[in-house]
Amino acid sequence: MIQLVIFDLDGTLLNTIEDIAISLNKSLKYHNLPTHSLDTVLKMVGNGVDLLIQRAVNPYQDLFNDVKQYYLQDYNKNCDINTKPYKGIPELIKWLKDNNIKIAVLSNKPHIDTVTVMDKYFNNTFDYVCGKKDCNRIKPHSDGIIEIMNYFNIKNNNNVMFVGDSEVDVQTGLNAKLKTIACTWGFRTIDQLQGAHYFANTPNDIKNIIEELNNGSN
Repeated sequence: MIQLVIFDLDGTLLNTIEDIAISLNKSLKYHNLPTHSLDTVLKMVGNGVDLLIQRAVNPYQDLFNDVKQYYLQDYNKNCDINTKPYKGIPELIKWLKDNNIKIAVLSNKPHIDTVTVMDKYFNNTFDYVCGKKDCNRIKPHSDGIIEIMNYFNIKNNNNVMFVGDSEVDVQTGLNAKLKTIACTWGFRTIDQLQGAHYFANTPNDIKNIIEELNNGSN
């Protein structure tokens, strides 16, 4: 019986890539570094802000700290200009809440940015929000999964599902031994998502998968 669904944020719940790319390129331009296309930034995200900046400034790693600080400050102010939920996500969230299934977010985005974005778009709907904290390693490590499961006092991994849009998310779910759904509407192609237990082409597919699992467990 699925009691808890843990979602990735960027590329899964929200299409955030344009605001990320704008803030990143503003920082790069400010520091007289080459900027990147949206498609290139898409390939850079998913492994946390440090790797995003490392990839963006390469080979000018001496400017890493300056570019990162500028990016974080700008993104925190401007993270909601072009960002929006994917079609069908609000309806999925409502269905999960109506069926008493707990929902959480685990993101490699810095925790303060994760909270800011979630407050803006989901208004305290989620039961737990976890971004990158100093005490946790980034995905695909399962530190955040453990933190969330401990919060809900859920011991059985069979009662938890992880949903994400990247190869990092697939590996995170597998590392934590959770039922893992790869959503195909995000930042990666289906070829990059192999290994997931299930694939979802729309948020409604996630609802159908959970219904089938829960009905089969009765």
